[in-house]
Amino acid sequence: MTDSMETEDALERLRKECAEISYLEIQKFFAKGVILVVHKEVNLIDVAYKIHQDDADTIGQLMDKGRLVRAHDAHAKRWHEEKTQFNAVTVAPWLLVQES
Repeated sequence: MTDSMETEDALERLRKECAEISYLEIQKFFAKGVILVVHKEVNLIDVAYKIHQDDADTIGQLMDKGRLVRAHDAHAKRWHEEKTQFNAVTVAPWLLVQES
């Protein structure tokens, strides 16, 4: 299998695994500290793929720019109060979320 085929297969798998979910359904993941928040202007699936590929340079750049952050208490408080809905995808051990 070529690299481009492997890339397309991985991207397709991530697209299929992406689903809408509520904060109430992911609270336990917040408690475990495994939620990464993807900025609304960034493509969730692209970020998930970069994490899947362990692309430390791109991930670091996204984090430096605030486009990818670990969820913190202020997030959780607002999400709970607003009953926030997300698009979410898992790239072990992380749960990547983006507000719908």
